[in-house]
Amino acid sequence: MVPSSSAALLVIATTLLAVTPSGAAPASGVADFLMAIGGDTELKTSGSRLSDPSPQLYPLARDSGEIIGYRFFSEKLAANGSATAERAKAAFAQECIAKGGQIAPEDGKVARSFRERVLDRRLPPRGSFKHFWSGLSAVCARSPSEVMGGFVAITFDNTELATKGDFGAKLFSKISLMATRNAVYAYRPDRIRTAASFETQEAALRADDAAEQRANEAFQRDLAVGTETSCGTVIQLRGPMVEIAVPPVRLTPNGQSTFWSKRTVLARPGHAPCTYGL
Repeated sequence: MVPSSSAALLVIATTLLAVTPSGAAPASGVADFLMAIGGDTELKTSGSRLSDPSPQLYPLARDSGEIIGYRFFSEKLAANGSATAERAKAAFAQECIAKGGQIAPEDGKVARSFRERVLDRRLPPRGSFKHFWSGLSAVCARSPSEVMGGFVAITFDNTELATKGDFGAKLFSKISLMATRNAVYAYRPDRIRTAASFETQEAALRADDAAEQRANEAFQRDLAVGTETSCGTVIQLRGPMVEIAVPPVRLTPNGQSTFWSKRTVLARPGHAPCTYGL
């Protein structure tokens, strides 16, 4: 009897396999490259199971609604376990350019936010192991307001275990037939943030900051005896200086019940910490 969670994941896998079987035309987006790079869609090739996924299956297990298609590779490689992933990324970039797009800069917000979400927060740290997981990602965009697709490749790299390990490690590698495995995924474009969305968000934050600054300046300018601040109640004003009465239930750095503060550092209640005139 398969547990309900495992059954649900198997349904997801079956659905995806039905939508993008090996050799079938993928859905819209940058995904035609999957038919050219080889590999297959058999879960056994990935070396993992959806009911207990290894990192190479995380996208399929966790982002199934975002994935157009995928391919798995199991290879005995002597060096550079990411060679297949790099080849797939190059094919993705070639299709992207052919369709009128360009690869988003790796240090830009679009590519970084995508990578952080689909790779960086999910792959385990390498540590001191000779086998490890690594990942590649890319985003294809036609303009600041249009993303055309996303690429993710996850590699279980076993090359060092087979070539640099001690005798026992090499023997274990041969007995267990541990291969270097690559999983390549094409992501839907509508689930990836655009450059324009970041610009809109940043503009809104700047507008909020400006509005907050104007409100603070108006508050400080209009201070009067009896005004409540984040430090206490205004009891006296002398030009740029303001005397504050501290609430009896509040502890102060020097035990004072009143103190003088510059007008420009006082804030509305709950909007900033009190500096107690320091």
